[in-house]
Amino acid sequence: MKKTSLQATFSFLIFTPFVTFVLIAVKGLPSFAIGHEIDVFLWVYQVTWLPALVSGVLFSSVLVGVKPWMGFFIQPYDFGRCFSLGAITGALAEAISTWAYRALTQHPFSSFWIAGSTIAGTLAGAVIAPVLFRRVGLMQNRR
Repeated sequence: MKKTSLQATFSFLIFTPFVTFVLIAVKGLPSFAIGHEIDVFLWVYQVTWLPALVSGVLFSSVLVGVKPWMGFFIQPYDFGRCFSLGAITGALAEAISTWAYRALTQHPFSSFWIAGSTIAGTLAGAVIAPVLFRRVGLMQNRR
């Protein structure tokens, strides 16, 4: 389970800033950012990597916490339960870590940041949890 929690943490670290960038790109980049997509991506990664790392730790701690009920998710594998757990946990973890990061670094509070991080955390958790639970289920079936 330690390997799974490390995978969850690093998946959040990589996936959440990417999802945040995609959300900004889908909404539409401002006119001054057209042609500077790489710079926008680097800026997004710069301001979201620490909250993403903290939310990955929170997310993986929930995955470790549900270990006694692992059979509920993987025997038989239930995509819906894994998806729901990942989406809810990811959203809460990302919102809490973003709020704490902005409060500790004394950035002005913005509902935009919390809403964006909640959406990014939902998408990241909804993708990562089913994949990790599927891998855990496959590894347990090999034994």
